Amino acid sequence: MDPRERRALKALALMAQQYLEHEDGMLDHLAMSAGEHALKVLHEHGLVDGVERGAKWTDKGQEFLRRC
Repeated sequence: MDPRERRALKALALMAQQYLEHEDGMLDHLAMSAGEHALKVLHEHGLVDGVERGAKWTDKGQEFLRRC
């Protein structure tokens, strides 16, 4: 992944954390297409365990967020 793609993925992960994450760590896209697309991209990179409501950050995703 080049630096430009990494910056975009970082922004997407931080926005998902801020707007889709519940207190219990569950990610809920609330059936919004933007949220669904965000989870698909994060899943393609192995950062979340699924794209459905109730997805969770993977270990790789949690490490990625710590480094942001």
